[in-house]
Formats: sequence, structure tokens, C-alpha cells
Amino acid sequence: MVDLKERFQALDHVPAPDLGRVIELRARHLASVPGALGSYPDAIGGRRFRVPPAQLLAAAAIVILGVGLAVIIHQARITAPVRHAPTPTPPQGQVIPYKGIWPETSLEDAQYAQQRADSGDAAYSWQVDSSQDTHVPQQFLQEQLGWARAAYVGTSYDPPDHGGQDYEAKAVFFVFIECGRSGNNPLYLRVVAPSAPSVGGPLPTDGANCAPTIDETHYHTVKVRTEQPAGRGRTGIWVVTGYQDDQPYVQTAPPSEADVRRLMDAYLTARIAGTGAEKYVGTLASDTTVHLDLYATSRGSRYRRFEIASFTGPEWPSGTFRFIILLTAQDGSRVQERTYVISAESVRKGVVDAFSFKAQTTASP
Repeated sequence: MVDLKERFQALDHVPAPDLGRVIELRARHLASVPGALGSYPDAIGGRRFRVPPAQLLAAAAIVILGVGLAVIIHQARITAPVRHAPTPTPPQGQVIPYKGIWPETSLEDAQYAQQRADSGDAAYSWQVDSSQDTHVPQQFLQEQLGWARAAYVGTSYDPPDHGGQDYEAKAVFFVFIECGRSGNNPLYLRVVAPSAPSVGGPLPTDGANCAPTIDETHYHTVKVRTEQPAGRGRTGIWVVTGYQDDQPYVQTAPPSEADVRRLMDAYLTARIAGTGAEKYVGTLASDTTVHLDLYATSRGSRYRRFEIASFTGPEWPSGTFRFIILLTAQDGSRVQERTYVISAESVRKGVVDAFSFKAQTTASP
């Protein structure tokens, strides 16, 4: 069934009637008919007679019909929907032109920018990332998304199993978290926030200058896709070709420093006492086979004193504390153990963990 709109659209091809021409022809016809216009050439004295009403109605009907048809055609032209020609499909094998997002928006723009960067033009050479850092996506976050402050938290690649240089991958994805404008992290207030933080840069180790943006522990997280459209390599420019929201990044609420020190003191006191330290030992991991001598040196000399040589934390975003311990034995020898790690989970379980654990014994004085 033909759609009503299509019927009106067909009227676009029908020319509007020439009303002047129609009226002129009708007048000539009536003039050739004796008495049609109300006078007779052979009438006595040339006296004029009235035009019959039927003829007047016929002429009026012609005029009304022409005007009505012109109105209908005009309305059809202004109300009929415009149908655009479909987008042509590229021939098989033809590459669809690259479309970037920022700062270049087309392949031609990217190629021009690459030429200018190769010639040393600072307006474009800043997009060259020979050191494989994150300044291009950082600038995108600041200028296009309006982020005042951010922290880089990870990188992934296309293809996912890429293990070479960044410029050897098809695309590099940088993950950033948005830091709150207040600059104060309610869970990591032990260290004063820097006075003038900037976008990007190394991940803050204390977290005091990166406040969460969703709730107390979650951050608005974005993954930014970057590519080298005009040529890969150390001198190729990088262009942002996409971005998307990622799973919110989570910071862990750290345990209190008092609870951490209390747990570490209980563990070390038991070692000096010579009993009960086993229950405090959690995960012990090392790149090499290391034996933990809980109560004495490898030569059998009992420990008689301990001290905490280094204490740091909480580390953001894991909320962990790190310790380096120095034990002194009865024969005067000293053993340095590193690095113990205590987290909120460690405190709940009442154990201490050690990762990349190393124990180094020095000769007695």
C-alpha cells in the first residue's frame, strides 16, 4: 500500500498550473460564443445583456480549482520529510579513514602533525612520547574532561599479550583515577598533602593528595586509549582515540598505627621469649629459599634483643605498613630481616606477612 507521505512527495514532480494561461484560454473561448459574454453583435443598438449565472459559476469553479491545487502542492513540498541518500559502502578492501578524538580529529590532521613534530615544531612535538610516559593522556584528561587532578594506576595493551615497547603495540590503554578537588584524603591524613599537585605524575605513596571522588573508598576511573596513527616508533606522535569509564578504583582503609605496632611487638617479644611466635607468622615469600629462624641464629645463638630499624606506612592505596627488623643474638651477631608487611587483613588475622623476604647475618663484633 502506498504511504500517504509518498503520495504527497510524488507531487513534487507535478508542475504547478499556469492559472493566467488557463483563464486567458477560457476567455477566448467564451468570446467566440455568441452571447457568452453578455452581448450580441447584431442586437438592436448594441444593448448589453446580463451574463447567465451558470457561466459565472463555471468560471469561478476553474479559478477555485486552480488555487486549491496550488495550495495542496505547496503544503506537500514543505511538510514532506527529506530523504537523504544512503551512505555509500566503501569498496571491498578499501580502508575507512582514521578518525581520532584528540588533539587531531582525522588521519590527514595526524599526518600533518607528525610532519610538524619531525621538523621540531613545539606545538606538535609534545605529542612525541619517547620515554613512554603518560603526559598525552594526562593532558587530555585536563583539557577535555576537565579533571583538575589525577593519578595513573595502570596500563594495558592491544593485543592483551603484548610484551614489547609501547609503540610496538596497536594501542596502549592508560588507566587513571580522578582525585577530588579538596586535596584531602580522609583515610590517609598522616602525611600533609603537597602544596601544588599537578595532573598525573607518579602514584602518590601516601594518598593524602588524592581524595576519592565517589565515596570514602572509591574513585571515578577512566581508561584512555592512545595510538600512533601517523607512524609507530620512538618519534611518532601519540593521539587519544577513545576513552571510557572503568571499574571504580578502590582504596583500602588502613589499620591504625597503634594496632600495627602492637601486633609487631607481640610477634618479636615471643621470639625473644623463645616460644609462641609461630602463631604470628603469616605468608612468607621470597625469590630465594629462605629459612626463618624464629628463636636463634643459624648457628644456634638465641636472640636477646630486637629493634625496629625501619617503619613506613600506611601505603596508599593498599593501607599496608612495612617493617625492617634488627635482631641481636647472645653471641653478639646481628640479623636483619626485611621486609615485613602488615595490612588491615593482617591485623584482623593477628599475623605478620613478609614479601621478598631476606635475612642477612653480620659477624659478631
